[in-house]
Amino acid sequence: MKAGFGKSDITPRLGVQLAGYGPYRNRAAQEIVSPLKARAMMVVQGKVRVVVVSVELTGLPRALDRRIREQVAKLTRVRASDVFLSVTHTHSAPSVGGMLGWGEADAVYVETLPSRVAAAAVEAKSHLTEIEWRQGEATGAGIAVNRETDAGFALKADFGERMKSSWRPEYPEQTDPSVRVLAAYADHKLVGLLHHFGCHPVVYGEKTNAVHGDFVGEASRRLESVHEGAVALFLPGALGDINPKLNHRNPDESKQALDAIGRQYAGAVERGLNRASPMQGDGLKSVRRDVVFSRKPWTRVAIERRIQKLQKIFSAPGITDHPHQGGEPPLLTNGMELARLEGLRSVWMQFQGDQQPNPPVTLHGVKLGSLVLLGCGLELYHSLQSKIVEQANHDQVWVVSLVGGMGYAPDEAAQQKSGYSGDFVPLICGEIPFDEIYRELPDAMIRLASELSEK
Repeated sequence: MKAGFGKSDITPRLGVQLAGYGPYRNRAAQEIVSPLKARAMMVVQGKVRVVVVSVELTGLPRALDRRIREQVAKLTRVRASDVFLSVTHTHSAPSVGGMLGWGEADAVYVETLPSRVAAAAVEAKSHLTEIEWRQGEATGAGIAVNRETDAGFALKADFGERMKSSWRPEYPEQTDPSVRVLAAYADHKLVGLLHHFGCHPVVYGEKTNAVHGDFVGEASRRLESVHEGAVALFLPGALGDINPKLNHRNPDESKQALDAIGRQYAGAVERGLNRASPMQGDGLKSVRRDVVFSRKPWTRVAIERRIQKLQKIFSAPGITDHPHQGGEPPLLTNGMELARLEGLRSVWMQFQGDQQPNPPVTLHGVKLGSLVLLGCGLELYHSLQSKIVEQANHDQVWVVSLVGGMGYAPDEAAQQKSGYSGDFVPLICGEIPFDEIYRELPDAMIRLASELSEK
């Protein structure tokens, strides 16, 4: 089996709006802490060719994902359906669209992105060589915290205590237990690695205006510096409800935390490398599917009523354009309510008569030796990962979020709340909330894993 690795620069110019941390914040980029990269791995076995791409962005809407994959396919002579494209999910990167209110996408940046990302895949193709694969893992304890069931928003947490590498969350079992590594060696030299972990890259908070890859990006840069010539791709695991132990801090504390957590995570990847053993099995296969899941039974008339109610907020006497005014809790600020209003309008426009819209979700599976990557175009909640890994019937399974789309796949408890992840995020993506995604998505991904086993 042959593989090659490459990377390219996708750093924006200063002034573009950054994604993440709520609607209408106007977070214009003011400094470059570290350049943003696209990283790619091309794998070839016989006539089968697969390209895995990791891009340091918050997310990719489906249309832009397709454009990038088509450009990669054109320049590397693979099928667009065999380009496994994910993002690191850093919240310190430019908005590229797909989330209403979450930063205004810069047209020039978006237009240049497919060619800039594809350059990494072209470089990977130029470096194709026979590879020895090694797999390993190390504990990820003390890096992350579950924001649904633990003290996951660390604005008021003890900064000094959480800066310690010995700190642990109250419920460590509700975070990703392991940092997983796949390493590629050519002539006994490390030329590339994939690292995989479930945690939001949000060490830098909403009060910052810097461009960088957050703690996973800093870890990739550190690993590439230590292993000269190697390329380190990060693939996000089930991170929907998982935050780093320090997040939402002021700019000075954010800088300190970024360095500390980046080092801590890079150290875990290094331990995984040191423990890695030769990967068993061979074979290369790629399967991509668009799957339709059930949505809540919203009617056009009900949506019209909600639109009319929200419109009254913005026509009330004394109204201003300040987005953070409004009621409590934070999901009821005027900025949030306008994002809801725009989402409802978008959904209403997509109705065909009384038939509600139901856009599909991308699933993409890649079998590489004994390792299976199971990707989907949503941010999975942590508890969904366990069921998929246990029932996927493969030796090694990595569940990868944000492959081919944007949105949330909450667990049943979060879905029943109809709060941020279950109800609001679908709307800012211009979609009706899912009905039972916590059950239907794992089942679909397990079926995809079975398909990858077939000859």
